[in-house]
Amino acid sequence: KATVSVLNCSGGGSVCGGGWRSATRTRQMRGGSPTRGNTSAADHPLASNRSDGSAASAGAEGLDSIKIYCRFAPVTAAHQSNGPLNHDIYPNPVGGHTVVVRDDYNGASLDMDCEQAFDGHTTQATVHSEVTEPLIPRLLRGYNCTLLAFGQTASGKTHTMLGPQGGQCEYLKRDEYSGIIPRVVTSLFEHLDASEVEADVDFSYFEIYNEVVSDLIAKATCYDGDERSFSFKGTDKARFEREVSRVRVRTAEEFLHILQATNMNRKLGGTELNHVSSRSHSVVLLRVSTAHTAATMCMVDLAGSECIKKSNAQGMRRYETKNINTSLFALKQVIHALYKRKEHVPYADSMLTRTLADSLKGNAYLRILVCCTSRAEDAQETMTTLRFGKEASSVVRKAPAVNRCQLGREHQLYSQGELEALMQEKATLSAANAELLVENEAVRNDNAVLRMQARQLQDANAQMAHQLQQGVDTSHTEVAALRSAHQKLQQEHTDLKQEQHHTSEQNVYLSHKVTEVQKHMEGILAQIKAVTLENDMLRSELRQSRGTVDGLRQSLTQHTQQITQQQQQHRQQQLLQQPPPPPPQQQQQQQQHVFGSASYVGGPAGRPADPKPAASNTSLMSCVSAANTNNTSSGSAGSAAAPQPRAGGAALPTALIPPAAIPSLTEPLITAEQDALTARLQRLEQVLLRPANSRRAQPGEAEVVPP
Repeated sequence: KATVSVLNCSGGGSVCGGGWRSATRTRQMRGGSPTRGNTSAADHPLASNRSDGSAASAGAEGLDSIKIYCRFAPVTAAHQSNGPLNHDIYPNPVGGHTVVVRDDYNGASLDMDCEQAFDGHTTQATVHSEVTEPLIPRLLRGYNCTLLAFGQTASGKTHTMLGPQGGQCEYLKRDEYSGIIPRVVTSLFEHLDASEVEADVDFSYFEIYNEVVSDLIAKATCYDGDERSFSFKGTDKARFEREVSRVRVRTAEEFLHILQATNMNRKLGGTELNHVSSRSHSVVLLRVSTAHTAATMCMVDLAGSECIKKSNAQGMRRYETKNINTSLFALKQVIHALYKRKEHVPYADSMLTRTLADSLKGNAYLRILVCCTSRAEDAQETMTTLRFGKEASSVVRKAPAVNRCQLGREHQLYSQGELEALMQEKATLSAANAELLVENEAVRNDNAVLRMQARQLQDANAQMAHQLQQGVDTSHTEVAALRSAHQKLQQEHTDLKQEQHHTSEQNVYLSHKVTEVQKHMEGILAQIKAVTLENDMLRSELRQSRGTVDGLRQSLTQHTQQITQQQQQHRQQQLLQQPPPPPPQQQQQQQQHVFGSASYVGGPAGRPADPKPAASNTSLMSCVSAANTNNTSSGSAGSAAAPQPRAGGAALPTALIPPAAIPSLTEPLITAEQDALTARLQRLEQVLLRPANSRRAQPGEAEVVPP
């Protein structure tokens, strides 16, 4: 636990502006505590290290208090879906470069002037030499310096600040891959060795995760479960509620060793945009204290802004994205307020802006490295990043001041014996620290393995949470679908109920109609029975009529045969008694006398025709009927009866009607009888075929049948 001496944050100083005191010093200084003064840089012993060899005025120092740099990440094979970004980098005639970005989708474009622009092929060493290398001499002269890496996710911020793959151990010590933070520490110790100036370098490392400050060094050195997570108190926005650990380092190798151990505690996660994404804002503080100055180098690796639609963040990743975007928006609001020179600057809106308050106010040289992707689908996010850098470059601030500590007089108050005792105590502590370093190396390795396993478990938990969230979303979708189906079924059920009610009403109406139809059918059946009885009666009458007709026909046939026989007998008698044939005229008169004037054209010779008309068929039918009646009553005996004498005394011939005239006389009678029977049959059929709505004829009333 006591590998290195730990220094704590003073209650009277902010994070980035200095004001640190040693927690290991137990003796109070006579004459007051170390103070910080704002003196000119010309009195500094390292003033000879300036590039121009003379002290610069405050106005000259303020001209470059803020500088903007731009770096484009190369397009990898995994992100070449829509091609590279349409952008150009031009040299600016007044100095620096101009970056122009175009969005081919909507035709928008944006240009930004910056100090230096780096494409995807720029090396890490070049970025360090252009951006942070000029800040090392100023840091040693007592000026505070701040470096911000700003940009969207997967734009290369952590790669630039620490190295590839989130600053893993195998890349920190390799010169071609190491980022700005390892290179700054290396350059710092190189400058200290070259200047032969005694200085103490203290190192603090913490992160801001979900608006809570977490001490990464405390996580690496404390084994009692205390992760040292805290936040600012109420209105005192420039202080911590708890103390931040600080480690004193003597070489760059020692710093890298501690950085490797502490960097494993940083929150990392994977999204669809970046499989190794920083989920927190990490802050590295380097405190360089000399006999006269105490300056701070603040290097901030900001978490990248994300679009949830593109990253598809779910569960905890979604919550982290919300907090990251909120803190970055607060930083943009602070820059915008400084750009507009507003009276109120919202430093208290986020833990990030509270932490960087001193750096943003103007008490530090501020360098902002805007990192952009080279993918065409990220054109809008790239333009937003450049817009932030363009606005930050227009902020006007005062020149930073030297943070001078008047410690020379204080050191003279110690006696030589006290200094030797302190040196001996320092040597003893150094030996003890060396032994503990060896003892704790194995524990650190075990901790590294355990942390790796814990990180794997966290990733597994995040994946399970993501799957669970997907299951919950799927369940919500299915529940919504079931609710919609249930509503449809309820609507169908309501429609069926209405239809059932309507059907029941129709059934009641139809039942009444059926009852009426049944009653009507009963009446029709009664009528059919009556008609059937009447039909049977008519058929019996028809059979009787047909029997009567057949009897008449037989009687007529018998009578015709009798008449024919009588005529034959009469002819035979006439032939036997026939005198010589008279003259034709006399013969004609005889025939006329025998058959009557109605059967011949004219009378006897010498007599005019009878003016009376011939006898009608009715008289003949009556005669025939009388004859038939007599014949029927007399039977076969009638054929032998003698002819009746005539009125004049002469006997009437037996055959008065010719045989050929008998069918013409009987046929009308038979036809009339048949017509009567046919008419009765037609009336019977009309009664049978009569509709139900027709009215039955009353007795004595004619039958009315609708068409």
